[in-house]
Amino acid sequence: MKYLTKKEKLLVCISILLLVSCNNTKQCDLPATVTYKEHITTAIETNCFMCHAEDVYKEKASRYKIYNYEHLKKSAQSGQLIGSITHAQGYIAMPYRKGVKIDSCTIELIKKWVVTGMQQ
Repeated sequence: MKYLTKKEKLLVCISILLLVSCNNTKQCDLPATVTYKEHITTAIETNCFMCHAEDVYKEKASRYKIYNYEHLKKSAQSGQLIGSITHAQGYIAMPYRKGVKIDSCTIELIKKWVVTGMQQ
């Protein structure tokens, strides 16, 4: 009976981890063209308006106005929008609830909107 060497055991473990991680990757069905009006408005309203809607931002989120196209575009251009929703180092993680993050497909949708020129 042959026993696995440490190197062989390590390769088996890495292979298993790769297989498991590949099965957990979520594929996002992103539209060819992402626009503020058709796609981003819903994502922002759903995930951000609890604190960033026009009628509440002064009480809850006074520094970051993202309730309309102009303000959201400005936040996107500065890097603040993507930095915050991806919880990047140096940015305040949004949504501002411990352990809560916008789902990965919505983040990818917003990133695509930014990268493709933030069409209205």
